[in-house]
Amino acid sequence: MNYIMNKVQAEYGYTDYQIKLIKFALTGIFYDVSKLLIFMVYFFATEKILEFFFAAIPMLLLRTKTGGLHCKKYWSCFLVSFAYFYIVINVLPVIINVHPWAIYPVLLICAIVDYLIGPISLKDRPVPEKSILHKAKIQSFQVVFFVAVLIFIFQDSRYLIVSFWTVVLHTIQLSITKILKEVKRNEKLA
Repeated sequence: MNYIMNKVQAEYGYTDYQIKLIKFALTGIFYDVSKLLIFMVYFFATEKILEFFFAAIPMLLLRTKTGGLHCKKYWSCFLVSFAYFYIVINVLPVIINVHPWAIYPVLLICAIVDYLIGPISLKDRPVPEKSILHKAKIQSFQVVFFVAVLIFIFQDSRYLIVSFWTVVLHTIQLSITKILKEVKRNEKLA
């Protein structure tokens, strides 16, 4: 990779800092794609690939809009992400039978919490412009609303219950992120 980056730097005149940013972005993309491919192989082998897609799509849409908990190391991220998918696919739909009419109030609460809390990250980053924040909040609300509409239309879908639990678990981890950020901020002030 260093050879390619040196060639790109020489060809286009990028600074060392810009090359570091490119390496960082490419590494992040490689890590995320590799995790998704491994998860796809696992859930394909366990005959849960459709459930995986019904978990991955809303999770990716919500995480890119509202953020949440992030691990610092590849393997901890891999294990947490795998646990997340395993729980929403194999555990929650099996052990908790949610009445169809209870789904909608729960999703409404999740949409409101996601709107009020997100976007958030534990990392100290500059706060985006209000218009960008507002757009991300609206888009996260729309994702949850779309899941609710799909569940309403296809009430007996075992796949959409996975999407429901994905939204719920995302909202829980988003709330945990908010609490951790507040604790971290208060520790700095003390």
